[in-house]
Amino acid sequence: MITPVQRWLNDYCDRCQTVSSAVVITSDAETQRLHPVAGWPANAPESLSLLAAARAAVQRAHPVLLIPPVSPSETEHARIVSLPLSSGDRTLGAVALALRSANDATAKDFLAHLKRSGGSLISALSERTDGGAGSVEAARLIQIQATLLGRSSLAEAATELANELATALHFDRVSIGLIEGGKASLLALSHSAEFQQGQSVPRQLVAAMEEAVDQRCTVVHPPLPGDKPRIVIAHTELALKAGTSLCTVPLINEGQVVGAVSFERPAGAAPAPAEVALCEHIACLVAPLLALRLRAERSPWARALELLKGSGGRRLKISAAAVALLLAALTFIPIDYRIGAPARIEGSIQRVLAAPMDGFVRKAHVRPGDTVRAGDLLVELLDQDLLLEQRRWESELAQHENAYTAAMVRADRAQFAVRQAKATEAQAQLDLVRSQLERSRVLAPLDGIVIKGDLTQAPGAPVKRGDVLLTLAPSGEFRLIIEVDERDIRDVREGAKGSLALSALPGETLPFAVDRVTPVAVGKDGSNAFEVEARLESSPQLLRPGMQGVAKIEAGRQSAGWVLTHRIVDWLRLAVWSWVG
Repeated sequence: MITPVQRWLNDYCDRCQTVSSAVVITSDAETQRLHPVAGWPANAPESLSLLAAARAAVQRAHPVLLIPPVSPSETEHARIVSLPLSSGDRTLGAVALALRSANDATAKDFLAHLKRSGGSLISALSERTDGGAGSVEAARLIQIQATLLGRSSLAEAATELANELATALHFDRVSIGLIEGGKASLLALSHSAEFQQGQSVPRQLVAAMEEAVDQRCTVVHPPLPGDKPRIVIAHTELALKAGTSLCTVPLINEGQVVGAVSFERPAGAAPAPAEVALCEHIACLVAPLLALRLRAERSPWARALELLKGSGGRRLKISAAAVALLLAALTFIPIDYRIGAPARIEGSIQRVLAAPMDGFVRKAHVRPGDTVRAGDLLVELLDQDLLLEQRRWESELAQHENAYTAAMVRADRAQFAVRQAKATEAQAQLDLVRSQLERSRVLAPLDGIVIKGDLTQAPGAPVKRGDVLLTLAPSGEFRLIIEVDERDIRDVREGAKGSLALSALPGETLPFAVDRVTPVAVGKDGSNAFEVEARLESSPQLLRPGMQGVAKIEAGRQSAGWVLTHRIVDWLRLAVWSWVG
């Protein structure tokens, strides 16, 4: 008969192709000498290097990694790793593995994996040393629970749990199934990473689990002496097919069956009553953790639906009634419908000051945001050329005046007329130059605010006649421009009231009234918008042209459902029309 220690060693080494041989040693209870109790492969001669490494790990109470000496009988031994096995403060023995790989990193990985997987081996050695035939210590139960919680996915955790239970309880196969929607599905098989639900054995296992779940009790086949009669049709079919005896225990959490665990063993070694009781005890400990992991991996929608179905469906009925009331409120209760759109403040009029002639900027006295009064000097242009021109025409005017005075003294009428005409021409040119000199100083035509044009950083910049130098807006006189989306323009009417919230004054709303709806759309950011002009009913002192914000235009009363969904409904209508025609 294969001992639990030998079974663990066989299972572990069969899964690792890098392992060439292995041995487990333990101490004799009477002589306290270390001797091998299990080896792999079967019937292989004892390896002195493996035994030496295992004894060294026990003596040092520390893992050992060594390079064995070259020996004709141990040519496949490239590295040996050995791990001491202890329970509490008592050393039980050691396990040593001979590896074909000479990579030290691979050897260290095997040593770390041995530390994680050695719990089952420690339990088997403890049972052998203490003489127990099926007991599981509290530490083993804690390890089983840690196995279920310490994996990233439920399927991986369930597979590890099935392996742990099969090794700890000395069963050939342990199967774990889940109950969802009233149907069972196989989640994990011990020592089997892959299986298909449609295969005969998994299908029969699922049927046996459903049989135990439907009866909400443990089903054992063959039945134990004194057991109550149970329905064992699926269990009998599985036992005949696989040649096993089995015990299926439902997993119950908070009165709800979440799954089942099936324990199988060869037909000649049926589970004893004490083992059945132990299986039931473990199922009670595992069920809450399995339900917790199952709930954590469900989608938020599935968890919400499960919560609503609690308390016998009462929550679902209350929730349905609440949803019905909410839909009725959205359909029949009217609310104020307001159209939101971006808005900006502009001056009621904008006065443009242009360059009166070609020239160069001499100095700018204001910049955007400055408040000016009528007659204030705003910009000066260079006037050296004009001053020279003025002197030239003054000189010519004086010459012509002197000439026609002399002609008048001589009574030379022809010369007098010519000189007088030239003096008149020089006077006109002089007046023109003087006028240009006056216009080289740009003055404010009205009280207002400079909203565009910053020439303070550009002295000497050339300008041409007609170039815009500054833009003024009158103080305290504003208009509101609202860019309404074309999908909402049909609901905007002249005279409609609304309120404005500016980014610069977020805590204050300004009332306004719509004056005019511009009938021309303007493209902006990939969509069309109509400019709606409105009149502010109050103008705070901090209000300035160029400020931006959000305007809400009142458009009557509509049901809450219509307000929330009309955009989507309109889009769907247009989409359907474009597809169907």
